[in-house]
Amino acid sequence: MSNRKRFLTRELIEELLAESSDSDFSNSEFDDSDNQTDSESECSDSSEGTVDYSFDQPSVDIFSWSSSASDRQCVAFTGQSGIQVDIDDDNSEDQLTFFQLFLTSDILDIIVLETNLRAAQLIASQIRTTPHARINNWSDTNADEMRVFITLLLYQGIIQKPTLDSYWTTRLLLSTPYVRFIMTRDRFELLLRCLHFSDNSTAPTFDNKADRSFHKIKPFFDYVVGRFSSVYLPESNVAVDESLMLWKGRLQMKQYIPLKRARFGLKTYALCECSTGYIWKSILHTKTSTMHLADAADGLFSSRIVMTLMKDLLNKGYCVCMDNFYSSPSLFRELRQQQTDALGTVRVNRKNMPQDLKKPIPKGSTVERYTHDMMALKWRDKRDVAVLSTYHNGEMKTIQSARGQKEKPVAIFAYNEKMGAVDLADQMLTSYPCERKRHKIWYKKFFRHILNQIVLNSYILLKKTEHKFEDVARGFQDKAH
Repeated sequence: MSNRKRFLTRELIEELLAESSDSDFSNSEFDDSDNQTDSESECSDSSEGTVDYSFDQPSVDIFSWSSSASDRQCVAFTGQSGIQVDIDDDNSEDQLTFFQLFLTSDILDIIVLETNLRAAQLIASQIRTTPHARINNWSDTNADEMRVFITLLLYQGIIQKPTLDSYWTTRLLLSTPYVRFIMTRDRFELLLRCLHFSDNSTAPTFDNKADRSFHKIKPFFDYVVGRFSSVYLPESNVAVDESLMLWKGRLQMKQYIPLKRARFGLKTYALCECSTGYIWKSILHTKTSTMHLADAADGLFSSRIVMTLMKDLLNKGYCVCMDNFYSSPSLFRELRQQQTDALGTVRVNRKNMPQDLKKPIPKGSTVERYTHDMMALKWRDKRDVAVLSTYHNGEMKTIQSARGQKEKPVAIFAYNEKMGAVDLADQMLTSYPCERKRHKIWYKKFFRHILNQIVLNSYILLKKTEHKFEDVARGFQDKAH
């Protein structure tokens, strides 16, 4: 047999087609009869599936982007926002009433029980080695004394001094007599040393040090976050972002975020109300907490965080705002299918993003691409900014800048208004921080941080009942700008 290559001429191709008995090469594709090929019927089925504009579309992997805007509207808000517990009209302006909505007598009793148990364990371990230690004079605490102790922790956030001993000094220049009148220094230090939230002896076995450490304060953290969500339902606009509590000591769960002011510390993923900064739900970043996140259609870790935080707010018409760490077309489609709008900046190299957004554009120009349920927009200002939205189109808005008037996309304008909720909460938390910078035990500093969040949420609810919080939040935002 010859090894020469056989070139297909036109005559040879016609000869092969004539000899072939396969009906696929017939002219049936031009025939209007029912003799349609299998490949054509399969193609027509898939095209019908892509053009399904209902929100019940099961597939989130098919994205057909076009330059023509689709007719989309905001999902109607059906949630019952506001305080979800009964408050007496006589106590509606009492600050302590709102504080006790979160720090209830139930959790105080648990803290008292675990603190007394921890003190007994310390006494048993030191009574032989150090018989004259101060811990041997311990007397069990109770809920009333624990409230006084927490009061002093909050007071230290208002009146800040370099050392704890400074609060009990008798020097006229530095003294704060109020502290000495309600609790002695030795008793305060004993309570702070024995403060505990879970029994170490009954702790389960963990595979890593981070979960073992988090178990020390997990019951208190879960209870308070649960109260945040059950006491109040936010308004229609919420935001998801990271928050960081400063901690530079050795800790397995410590994270590094260079854009945050603290940079090193404990990272929490928080969902806050856009207008006030109310902390509605948060997740501490540990290995176990990230393993039990809700499922997301694209399987991304960031998408699972959003679905976990939004789990109890889905199908109520909420609009969630997020930055480019979380945003993806698959996540936005999944939220929209569950009657939830979404808005956020996005990375143009995310999966299923339109290819046209990856091309450079001149300054001041925009490029938009649409599917039936979302818009992807890229705008060139000082740098490229890309956003995803389930309810915006490519409308522009004239704004006044330092260099005169310019056109800005409405979607980006809305994002700048709504996205600062978590940053607003962090800004207000730094006004009177009750956590001390040089605290040596991380979970006791985190306990102070949670107390600070309780005070913030109590303050927000108090001002909402007085209809004054809009002015307060606006003042914080103006100060930030």
